[in-house]
Amino acid sequence: MRPPRSRQGTSALALSATLLILFASCGRDVSDVSAPPLVGARSSLAKSTLDVNGTGSKAGGTITSNRGGIACTITYSGGTANRSGKCSQSYNTGTVVTLIAVPKSGAVLSSWTGCTAASDSPLSCEVALDQSRAVSAVFAHSPTSFALTIEGGASGSGKVISSPAGINCTITSGSAGTTGCATSFAVGQSVTLSATSSSGSFLKAWAGAGCDAAGTGTGGSEGNCALSMSQAHTVVVSFDLVAVVASMGKWDAPISWPAVAIHTHLLPDGRVMTWGRMDHPPVLWDPAAPASFGSTARPVDFFCSGHAFLSDGKLLVAGGHSGTDNQGIKSSEYFDFSTNAWSPGADMQNGRWYPTNTTLASGEILTVSGGDTAQQRNLIPEVWQVDGTWRVLSNASLYLPYYPFVFQGPDGRAFVAGSNWHTYWLDATGTGQWTAGPLSSVSTRDYGSAVMYDAGKIMIVGGGTATATSIGPPTNTAEIIDLNAGAAATWQPTGSMAIARRQLNATLLADGRVLATGGTNATGFNVAPTSDAVLAAEMWDPVTGKWTSLARMTHYRLYHSTALLLPDGRVLSAGSGQPAAAGLTDDYTAEIYYPPYLFNSDGTLATRPAISSAPTQVAYGQQFTVETPNASAVSKATWIRLGSVTHSFNEDQRMNFLSFSVSGASSITVSAPATASLAPPGYYLLFIVDSRGVPSIAKIIRIS
Repeated sequence: MRPPRSRQGTSALALSATLLILFASCGRDVSDVSAPPLVGARSSLAKSTLDVNGTGSKAGGTITSNRGGIACTITYSGGTANRSGKCSQSYNTGTVVTLIAVPKSGAVLSSWTGCTAASDSPLSCEVALDQSRAVSAVFAHSPTSFALTIEGGASGSGKVISSPAGINCTITSGSAGTTGCATSFAVGQSVTLSATSSSGSFLKAWAGAGCDAAGTGTGGSEGNCALSMSQAHTVVVSFDLVAVVASMGKWDAPISWPAVAIHTHLLPDGRVMTWGRMDHPPVLWDPAAPASFGSTARPVDFFCSGHAFLSDGKLLVAGGHSGTDNQGIKSSEYFDFSTNAWSPGADMQNGRWYPTNTTLASGEILTVSGGDTAQQRNLIPEVWQVDGTWRVLSNASLYLPYYPFVFQGPDGRAFVAGSNWHTYWLDATGTGQWTAGPLSSVSTRDYGSAVMYDAGKIMIVGGGTATATSIGPPTNTAEIIDLNAGAAATWQPTGSMAIARRQLNATLLADGRVLATGGTNATGFNVAPTSDAVLAAEMWDPVTGKWTSLARMTHYRLYHSTALLLPDGRVLSAGSGQPAAAGLTDDYTAEIYYPPYLFNSDGTLATRPAISSAPTQVAYGQQFTVETPNASAVSKATWIRLGSVTHSFNEDQRMNFLSFSVSGASSITVSAPATASLAPPGYYLLFIVDSRGVPSIAKIIRIS
């Protein structure tokens, strides 16, 4: 049930602290939907009991705790699950405990019951002991067969059959039929899938079960894919059409990517850097040379860190992974794009895992939330200062969700727009001060996304509903707020997407519209979609408030996927997995989307307006000249900050529409943003868009 729309404690934001003992796991957390605005100390005296059992089990295993005290054995006999050993333990109230299940030989862990948050490992369960709790590990006998499911991608049609027989699936306009598209095969069975496109379609790509790595059939009318039934598998078969690109855009066939792209950044020289877990080094990729990849050493494990660009274009990475979920590290690191080298920064006061970094008007970086070195929520914001030291906002203690949606606002304060329905302004000067903002209409948007689509104007979209102990179904709704209204700013509804999505990415496009890609429509933390309709991108127009369904991608992009606007106006979508949802695999691919604005009405690539020359650096309020042979046709100039995205939120994503005038046959005069509150110092993509809506390739410009 949604909590009442209370603003309890808002009148005492700077005066008193309110006890909070709700805790949750990282970006996978079950968001606190009723957290009071200000948080103080936790009691170290109260105790809560954790009781574990095997209720519902049909097989056996053991359960242990990372904090000691639990060593419980589950057995099954006579139709009853029994337990023995140490199955109950008292801990200080507020402790976050990780339980680890180990099935006995011939058994598997079927499910957990009673976890307060999901874990990256399916064998683990995280329990926040805000009160005494009971948790059950459900063990089952190892399966003798696994399900194979065929789903459609892209927009074309065709048929998929299997050998041995069992799959006889018809895909129509990108959607798999209701019969013949799922069956079970014995564990270890080798299966070969054969796909044949219908007239007017072609087989673009496969995805899932390792088929994507082979790229079988890409660009042709038919092809095969061989797989082994080592687990349940979902295979997406993408038949596509050429003729729909003018209205729906198109996705290129997937390309192999050296690592799961969990964190993705557009560097000031136009290259892209991604990284994931420590099993692979960070990846460097140049869109101008798409077949080659570079790498760089990683100084610390900054999986699940926060990141944003400094005014000089260096990437500041704060926090990361200690090796234990929820437990952050204190380090900060700089990446210099001009040397491809990392250098250490000063340590923060406390650790952070799943924090948000936000570039402020001052050029400083605000870092909020995250899991600290004690596996608890880090309540105290810190500010990286231009001298390289960290300033602690000791007067601004506040419980925030992991990876909160934070933006530099037009009045100089930072604004927290989600992901729960409590929103806030933060004065980050001195020791900091919070002010309560307006409530949004959805209690939580767990793994929703957010963009600043114009100066001071924010949209939040999608995400999963949540309570203190479970993740509910995602929403397709979106809301907007105009911070330029100051204290009178309120959240207003805008159009809803065609499909509900959690773990989506919202990406600003070159013309000012917003692209939503990926995500799952299923209930739960990391669950494969129940419909292949979620493969379709959607585009929101801020002028009309409406969403348009676009072309389908080939791969499901779920937990740990990212999307990024490239300087040529295309969108890179990459990653997903580590861990993958059941039936899917960790995704070592990327796909590139061409929005409809890149095409003529007949589906051919449009001739683009060109920026012949522009300055590499401008000052606030400066009028500067952009040379273009298309001066008279320019209808808008857009200014988009370089992206730095992870976990469904681009921490540096914001946009301005710049005023301009035609100053000659081959030039326009553009006005830079007036203040740093409207566009924090750093590097931006400048696009010019012609009267047809076609954007140029961007010029990357620094403002300071």
